[in-house]
Order: sequence, then structure tokens, then C-alpha cells
Amino acid sequence: MKSNLPTVSLNTDTKSPYYFASFYGADGKQKRRSTKVPHAGGLYQGRRISAAQAKTIALRIAVELAQEEEQEYHAADNTTMRQLCDTMLSGKLGRVSMATYDNARSDYNQFLAYLGKRADEPCRLITRADIKAWVDSRRSAVRHNTVCKAMGAIRAAFEWAIDAQILAANPCIGVKIPPDTKDEKVVHEAFTLDEVKLLLAKLPDEWASAVRCCIGTYGQRLGDILNLRWDSFNFDERTVHIITGKTARKLNQPMQPDFYKWARARYKAAQKIGGDAAIYVHPTLRCHTNPSYEFTQLVRLHGIGLQGKGLAGSRRTWHSKTFHSLRATVATMLQASGVSQGLAMELVGHESAAVHAAYIRPTTEQLRAAAAKLPRFS
Repeated sequence: MKSNLPTVSLNTDTKSPYYFASFYGADGKQKRRSTKVPHAGGLYQGRRISAAQAKTIALRIAVELAQEEEQEYHAADNTTMRQLCDTMLSGKLGRVSMATYDNARSDYNQFLAYLGKRADEPCRLITRADIKAWVDSRRSAVRHNTVCKAMGAIRAAFEWAIDAQILAANPCIGVKIPPDTKDEKVVHEAFTLDEVKLLLAKLPDEWASAVRCCIGTYGQRLGDILNLRWDSFNFDERTVHIITGKTARKLNQPMQPDFYKWARARYKAAQKIGGDAAIYVHPTLRCHTNPSYEFTQLVRLHGIGLQGKGLAGSRRTWHSKTFHSLRATVATMLQASGVSQGLAMELVGHESAAVHAAYIRPTTEQLRAAAAKLPRFS
């Protein structure tokens, strides 16, 4: 008859007078626990025992330790980190924009890759030290904000696990992300009017359309533009209805005459094509894996903006003008046109005056024109 008793062995350590129990736990890892039984014999729990008795007692305790550990393991929730990330992604699908979903998936995949084999172990075994080591590893490769975004996704996964009573505490709490150094900081500039015109003339059709829609909807984010549907356009009222993916803010924006004319013509052409083109404004782009990077590469190809690289060789290159720079372009143009801050915030979709102000990035020509309005003193 096969025994259900765990396989254990006894060993000693020159630094300790006690027997140690060695066994493989339910998680497949080798464990080593002290039995508190003196291997040379002597006084044990108020009575004297021989060396032979000590070994017998230690062996019994070793079996008990292995059994207790196995019971504790199976009594706990053993949802793995990979399963936790998959659960989080399943919950996001259909509830957030594809761009937001893809960003979260990328963050989870990177974290799982960092964990290696531990990704398939219980997430409750992840410690604050593990999170700190991961943060340090990421900061050596990317900038502060990139790690912050990834940390947000990982922290949210652990928070969900706490609510589901899988975890007792969030290991992300208390872990600080080192700020960017002076050499790492990047300022994304706004596009000039001439650069926007160049993009509209030179970019592939759907990308030119995405730029036009972004400007026409007052600088909405890439994810919202790529998921824009034709049923968001009310051509009778000449408005575009958008629920932003990042903040879920509802925007009902007026279409400028040129944008209205362009959008209506494109809509009619899309209906003749049918399929996804009759539903989504950008049916192909919304399925691209990394549209933000793709756009930046196109901008660089046409010689717009500045390019640089972080100090560490593994850091990816950065570019001073990205798709998100179009948001700053619109905010800056509204400011230069004399539109009040309140109205500009409503059009762009900013809820904070401080955030809106950060998007005002005038060009040298705009600053020169403003300076020219000062009275002359001679």
C-alpha cells in the first residue's frame, strides 16, 4: 500500500545544534525547516533524550512540518500572477479603448516576462522587494512616466486581488519610482501650422485622416481617434459625440465648416465601401499593434521634430513630436487665437486649468508675434 506521507530527510548544520527537515513543498520548491530537536541528544522539552531518540523524534516532526506546509499551501488561494493578469485583461476588453487595452496588455506581458517562471506561481508570493527590483530594472531601460503607467496597471491588478480576497496586502504600496534625471527629461513640442499641413499632404491616407480628425475634434487622444465611429458624427447638427477612453468624459463638439465638409464626403465614400469602413473612420489603423510608434516614425521620416536617445544604451530613442503633440497644437492655437481658457478647456476636454496650461507650448514665431504687440518706448 502506497504511503501518503511526504518524503523528508534530516540534515544538520555546524552553526546550529538542531536537526533540519528538508522536503519539497506543494509549490515544487525545496524547503528547509528547523525541528528544534538537538541532533546530539540532550535536554528536549524538559526531558533528556539520547542521540537515537533525537533522530526518531526529529523525523516525526519533519513529517509534521511538511504536512502542515502542504495544508497551508492548498488552503490558500493559489491564483498565479499570469492568471491574475489574464483576468484583468478580460475585464477590460470591451470596456476601454483598444489602445488602452493594448497598453495594459503590454505592461502585464512585460511584468510577466520579468518574473519568468515565477509568473506561474501564486501571486501572493510576490513581495514588495520583487516590485522594487522590477521598478529598478524598468527604470534602467525607460523613463519615469513609462514606469508609472506600468506600475498603475500592476497596482490595479493587486488591488483587484485584494478585493477578491486573494491577497491581504498590495506589494506595490510604498515602492517609489526614481524621477527622471535632467538628461532624461523630454519636452514634446506642439506642431506648427506648416507641419500639420505637411502631415496632411504626405502621410498615408488613414494617418492623414487621423491627424485631420484629431485637429477637427480639438486634440483628442490617439486611442479615441482610432476608435472613432461614423455614428459619432451628427451631420444634421454638425457635431461629433465622443466619450473619451481615458476619463470617460462626454464631449459634444461642433464641427468647423472645413472639417464638416471633409468628414461628410469621407462618410459617403465609406458607405459605398461597406464593411468595417462603413462603421469605423479608421478601420485599418485601429487594428495596428503599435500605432503611436508608427506615427512617430512617419513624423521622423518627414524630418519633423528632434530625435534623441537616453544615456543608457538600452533606452529607446525619443522624439520631440508625437501624435499626442497634436493635443498641445490645438490648445496652443486656441490660446493664440484669443479663445478664453474656459472655452478652450471645454473643446480640448481638460478638466483642470493646470493641466490645460501645461499643453500651451507656443512656437518661437508665436512668442515673437506676442512680443511685437508690446508698446515701443523709443
